[in-house]
Amino acid sequence: MRILLADDHAMFRSGLRRLLEDEFRDAVFGEVADCDGLIEAVRAEAWDLLVLDISLAGHNSLHELPRIKQIRPALPVIVLSMYGERQFVVRALGAGAGAYLTKERAADELFRAIRAVLDGRRYIGEALAEQLADHVAMDTKGKPHESLSPRELEVFLLLASAISVSTVAERLGLSVKTVSTYRTRILEKMALSSNAEIIQYAVRHGLVA
Repeated sequence: MRILLADDHAMFRSGLRRLLEDEFRDAVFGEVADCDGLIEAVRAEAWDLLVLDISLAGHNSLHELPRIKQIRPALPVIVLSMYGERQFVVRALGAGAGAYLTKERAADELFRAIRAVLDGRRYIGEALAEQLADHVAMDTKGKPHESLSPRELEVFLLLASAISVSTVAERLGLSVKTVSTYRTRILEKMALSSNAEIIQYAVRHGLVA
């Protein structure tokens, strides 16, 4: 089995690789740290599984998922991310991912997800499945935050956590000017006027704790 690991944190990739090597002893691994390397690796070789982080060197890898599936339609993809918000789960599954897990989940759950997608099934952790059920029940169609792009949503959720623009820029590997531009677009799309209103909106709609 050939497994491609896409994550921009070398220490996390190393730990994940050791974990998977112990469970899948015949596996051969590849590693990439950014979206350009990811597309190049997918084009160059036929992989049996892609384990993908959403944030790759400051870029949202969900933008690349449709392209990946176009190159390798049968490639099973597991998104393994620090983001547990349901909007990311919905976007990832809609773009072609077979499973979505947050990084704090136990190794056994990752192994179950891998076996599920290799068997052609989808897998979502129990906690995320509950969020998706709530999402469907609440019928959030048409709410302002649903109009945001994946990157805008990423910036929105960070701002909603009371993180400054400069800290958001540092965390995402973007310039302060770029993050400020995203913030302006978010405020315009959502008819909000300040970070305080972003926080209030996010809390009111259950997007942040």
